[in-house]
Amino acid sequence: LAMGLLSEGKTKSWEEAKPKLRYIREAGIRQFIHLYKRTKDLRSKNLLWGDEVEHGVFVLDPLEKKIRLSLRAKDILEELNACPNAEMREERENAKWLPEFGNWMVESTPMLPY
Repeated sequence: LAMGLLSEGKTKSWEEAKPKLRYIREAGIRQFIHLYKRTKDLRSKNLLWGDEVEHGVFVLDPLEKKIRLSLRAKDILEELNACPNAEMREERENAKWLPEFGNWMVESTPMLPY
């Protein structure tokens, strides 16, 4: 099982993805357990070169008390990469923002190695 940097692409339809769901679930569980065991005792406040954070995008409905996926990753990436003001530009320069597995996720990695 190998992981790599994703590039932008087209999300598979439910019919295309459904036959692969068992593999995706099992691979995800294996990856999570492996990473958890490897990193459970690490303590650091700074992200380092090679680290990544996967951000889930959700909508909270307080009236129905439900959380739903928000399919806005493309819009969010465009906003983050546009840097409309100095504060966002500074934050953006510290991180590289990338598409992630689903269109409800974005990924950030440190921009510079040091």
